[in-house]
Amino acid sequence: MNRHIFSKTRTCSFTLLLALAHAACAAPPVLAVIKFQDETGGMFLSGGVGRALTTMLTSELAARGSFNVVERQKLRQVMEEQDLSLSGRIEPQASIAIGRLTGAQYLVTGTVTAFEEDVTQRVKSGFLGAGARIEEVSKGGYLAVDLRVIDTTTGEIRHARTVEGRTEGSVKSRRMDEQEAGLGALDEGPDARAVRGAVIEIIDYLECEMVLRDACVAQFAEKEAQRVARTRAAIRTDADAAEAQKGE
Repeated sequence: MNRHIFSKTRTCSFTLLLALAHAACAAPPVLAVIKFQDETGGMFLSGGVGRALTTMLTSELAARGSFNVVERQKLRQVMEEQDLSLSGRIEPQASIAIGRLTGAQYLVTGTVTAFEEDVTQRVKSGFLGAGARIEEVSKGGYLAVDLRVIDTTTGEIRHARTVEGRTEGSVKSRRMDEQEAGLGALDEGPDARAVRGAVIEIIDYLECEMVLRDACVAQFAEKEAQRVARTRAAIRTDADAAEAQKGE
């Protein structure tokens, strides 16, 4: 009896070790980031929110280490050769073809559905008009992305989620005679920080669902429930305001 128990325990331990070894040696998922659609028209000076988000997401995914990411140039070359659009609207057969030609197991794409930035500028004069400065006051930025992850073996959507990025308010000041830093200035604004915040949230979510698959799944489910509750509350608030205006 004891010998049987020992043998069964040893078998279970060996099976567990094999499972752990397989998990440790499993190759990271291979992702290709397709350009995100932009329905907001924001950040036009840097090519739009969709372009900025796609660039940031590709770089951050490659740096995270939990995924292998298809090089942007290779992806572009394949899509041009196959006469496929670089936009996020990918047909199932096209996604399968992209996966076969690039080695990507999943295509990551989506649509930027909301982009808000509340910024005001005011001029503050110095003594006798000298040293005038421009003060930029931001009440924060907000970004919403409808994320989709497409399985290239089937062309079906494997994961879908709405991801939000938010930034706190800030105050910045510069001399009027200072030159703007072009895209560098945009990278420091609340708009770009909101994009990067959404990017980090996207990667955390993908890492949880596709690599870790542990307690984080429940945590993200709770986040999603909270987001839906906030959205419903906002809708009710807008409806109440509309009713109040009708009654006036």
